Amino acid sequence: MIVGDRISLRGLKITDVPMFLPYWNEKEFMDYSGRTNPQTRDELERWIKKTWHARENNQSYTFGIVFRESDLVIGYISIKIKNSISKRAGLSIGTFIPEYRNKGLGSEAIKLTQDYCFNSLNLLSIELNVFTNNPRAISCYSKLGFQSIGIRRKADFVNNEFLDDLMMDLLVKEWEIINK
Repeated sequence: MIVGDRISLRGLKITDVPMFLPYWNEKEFMDYSGRTNPQTRDELERWIKKTWHARENNQSYTFGIVFRESDLVIGYISIKIKNSISKRAGLSIGTFIPEYRNKGLGSEAIKLTQDYCFNSLNLLSIELNVFTNNPRAISCYSKLGFQSIGIRRKADFVNNEFLDDLMMDLLVKEWEIINK
């Protein structure tokens, strides 16, 4: 478990499913995660079990974002090892309970994850993709040191339109400067 001021990060559990299933298929969460179809309880449980297997094989690390005050799982954050030789990983995050968005909790989760990536996993860089129609997330990532490295045009089809993906990354040396 990784503990922050207002949140903690821990592995997801099957017992978490009833807590966040009602929000998992919420429209805004689905839109920004690129999912086009709602998922059933069984599909969500299978996804959680896949995160366990991926962690065991050092392929990815998925954490539930737990609001410490209520012990409520409000989202997830995931680090997927893209290349172990070049020490690169991809980051994805989602806060699926709407009332916990825009409160800095996602930023706190990313900061904790950055520390984990660079100090525990010894990574060189973290990268992510974000739809260009998501200025809230782009602003958050920029404030946390991520830099734009390009746009993949018409990358995903969501809500009957093609969306561009902004690609961003953060190098360990940049993170060290920010966190002196």
